[in-house]
Amino acid sequence: MNRGGDFIEKSSTMGGFKIQYKNSTFSREKIELDGKSFSHCTFKDCIIVLEKGETKITGCRIENCKLLLRSNAYTVGKIIKLFTGKSPLKVLDLDEPLFEEAASKKA
Repeated sequence: MNRGGDFIEKSSTMGGFKIQYKNSTFSREKIELDGKSFSHCTFKDCIIVLEKGETKITGCRIENCKLLLRSNAYTVGKIIKLFTGKSPLKVLDLDEPLFEEAASKKA
């Protein structure tokens, strides 16, 4: 993990998020988005978890990541599928092994 960039933890959540990342890089990690903001960050080969949708993402790059929707976010995904007839995103199948492909490339 090489986050680099700026990590800002605020003691107050007035008008923003308590945990904020700026210009950080996340690699081969499980990242929970809820309650955090990400500005100009890079996500590489990560599992990105969204549950409530209480996040802010601006100017970020997402490379070869998988999205895991839980709870309210999963419900919203199912509703979108109902309206459009297809999933809004490629979402992680819980039967898929986490990070297996990247690990086998190193061997």
